[in-house]
Amino acid sequence: MKIVENLKSNMNRLVINTVNDELEIVLSIGDNVFFKSEKSKLHHNETMLPLLDELLRIHKIKLKDIDQLGVVVGPGSFTGIRVGIATIKAFRDSLGIDAKGINNLDYLYYLAKSQNDKIDTVAIKGSRDSYFVARFINGVLYKYERNLSLEELKQITKGKEIASFTLDDDIKSFAVKFDPKILLKCLDESTDRNLIPVYYQLSQAENEKLKKKSLDIVSPTVEELDILSKIEKASIKYNSLELKDFLKMYNDSNYQLRVAKLDGEIVGFILIQITDELNITSLAVKKEFRNFGVGTALLKWAENFALLKKLNVLSLEVNSKNLTAYLLYEKFGFEKRRVRKKYYSDGNDCFEMTKNLKLMN
Repeated sequence: MKIVENLKSNMNRLVINTVNDELEIVLSIGDNVFFKSEKSKLHHNETMLPLLDELLRIHKIKLKDIDQLGVVVGPGSFTGIRVGIATIKAFRDSLGIDAKGINNLDYLYYLAKSQNDKIDTVAIKGSRDSYFVARFINGVLYKYERNLSLEELKQITKGKEIASFTLDDDIKSFAVKFDPKILLKCLDESTDRNLIPVYYQLSQAENEKLKKKSLDIVSPTVEELDILSKIEKASIKYNSLELKDFLKMYNDSNYQLRVAKLDGEIVGFILIQITDELNITSLAVKKEFRNFGVGTALLKWAENFALLKKLNVLSLEVNSKNLTAYLLYEKFGFEKRRVRKKYYSDGNDCFEMTKNLKLMN
């Protein structure tokens, strides 16, 4: 049995992590922290309850004496996620104990920063040589909404060291060491009481289905503008366009609007304004179709349109905390031109970004 010093607390807390190769159980009793960890890949359902029972018996505490429960909800092992969440939900519902979920990428990042301050990217190995990835960008830990391939991971890190739970020969990795205090810190900072599993990864069948679909960039009908308004509101929380704005710009020759359709279904759109440069007024993609080339295809259309109109600058504005959009634009070659402080109604900064084009003779 191991014991570590904890931050001052009058609460009794219990946290379990079953989503990684190593099973982790942390018990906090007042100011003291006890824990058990064991390598038991694919067998957490067999070893978790005996270890938990032993931990509680040694320290003469019962489940009903626990004030708060915590569980790592993923991403990670599919089976492990289900085992951990089901166990904590059973304790919560039968005993009426407060319970919170912890994202495994948050946990990995906090572990990494406590052991190597230079780390800004963390990755968890998934299936089929893919990775669950999070990066610290613009003051926010951004979690990619789907698994990245090995090549995509190398592309975004540009040779920098990546933190992971275990060493990976395919990447320049730094393996973190288990620290129960960090797991408790994550519990303190969590606001997730839904305990919804975090999987991120699409199934192989879903990936193949998306690849086979035909993507077309076309002009929308006026009847389809309501769909675009809903996609806009779901993607952009602040300063988003209303249906009336779409209707107004739809009939204005200074604007051009195109939609991305996958086998006839509208999954995204782009709205541009033509001045002395081509300004991307809005671009949005349905969440379930992000990171599959839809946004890139829309941007490519805008670039070709600019070249056709002999405009050599693409420009746009993006909320500094809208990291999904920021990363898409950065990947497409946009760079910051100016920062407008506290520009949006949420108090966040605005990044004015541009991309210079080479006009064809």
